Amino acid sequence: MLTADRFTTMAQVTFKNVSGAVQGGGAVHDFSLEVRDRELVVLAGPAGCGASALLRLLAGLDPVSAGEFVVGNRPVTALPPAQRDVAVVFAHGALVPNWNIAENIAFGLKGQHFPVSETPKRVRQAAEVAGFTEKFERLPAALSPVETFRVALARAIIRQPKAILVEDILAQLPAERRAAFRAELVKLQERLQATVIYATSDPLTAATLPHRVALIDAGTLKQFDTPAEIYRRPANRFAAGFLGGMNFLAGHLRAAKSGTGFVFKETAGTVELTLPERPGLAELAGRELVLGVRPEHVRPSASGDGNKRTATGQAVVDAVEITGPEIFYTLQTGASTLHSRRAATEPPAGVGRRMPFDIDPADVHLFDVISGARLEF
Repeated sequence: MLTADRFTTMAQVTFKNVSGAVQGGGAVHDFSLEVRDRELVVLAGPAGCGASALLRLLAGLDPVSAGEFVVGNRPVTALPPAQRDVAVVFAHGALVPNWNIAENIAFGLKGQHFPVSETPKRVRQAAEVAGFTEKFERLPAALSPVETFRVALARAIIRQPKAILVEDILAQLPAERRAAFRAELVKLQERLQATVIYATSDPLTAATLPHRVALIDAGTLKQFDTPAEIYRRPANRFAAGFLGGMNFLAGHLRAAKSGTGFVFKETAGTVELTLPERPGLAELAGRELVLGVRPEHVRPSASGDGNKRTATGQAVVDAVEITGPEIFYTLQTGASTLHSRRAATEPPAGVGRRMPFDIDPADVHLFDVISGARLEF
């Protein structure tokens, strides 16, 4: 009987210094990562970052040029795809078009040794787990994107692999369906107790779907942690920008005239922010830096005076988007563009209006100009 019990065995997946390129684009360089047993991990980054390439390399669909993979406690790099004990669910399903649904799901059993008489039962069980329960005689052309994904998932589940590798299905769904389907994927992974590795280029999926997310840029790992921790303490500018859309301001840091803090001043702009005395800031004084701040921490005052002295800076409203409970501002400071997300508690400022805004020093991050690394202070 097909149950989640099979997925409670040792099923961690380890990438050890993996390098390689795949057909159709995508490459990774010296990539190391360990996915825990029964963990849902998302590999995320911009299109072509190497996330999908890692799935193909792990599955054995393309060869690595260096490094190795370990599934459970078994090195699998030298093994053919069928012996690696992983199953791939492609974004477009990759179903055989002239086979019906039952035949496509049963294909996952190819090469496994069990009584043929058990096939129909196994097909129904796998389909039920994947959420597909009817009309097995249909052909793939009659399926919706979600149904296609469910059939491809059933084909993977029926093999009872130690890890399931999933290309991003959400990109094919209408925006209004994505949140519900993300929640469904989380519940499915919890029900299966399976090790799942999911590749996506969507920041929202990276922020909401996984236990942990590996952020990848140009084939290299930039940060691997929980989405909440990356949001709170991004390791670098790439992580800060990809997960949460941080604002960045180029400028320099100098000691405050009062001697009680340090002042960050935007290059050729209108932002000047005094940071409280902290041990690490003294070492950064005089350096060109990049200051980062999340949109929700940029606080414009729609009813404020353009000469309001307590404001961190002045900006011109370039665009306003009202979504009901929130207002999204695009602000031009003179040297930079800032994005602000605020609750709709007061009438929005009009486009073209000059308005003050404030940034709490406790909410900012500082990054090195050259390496992009976040600086501790």
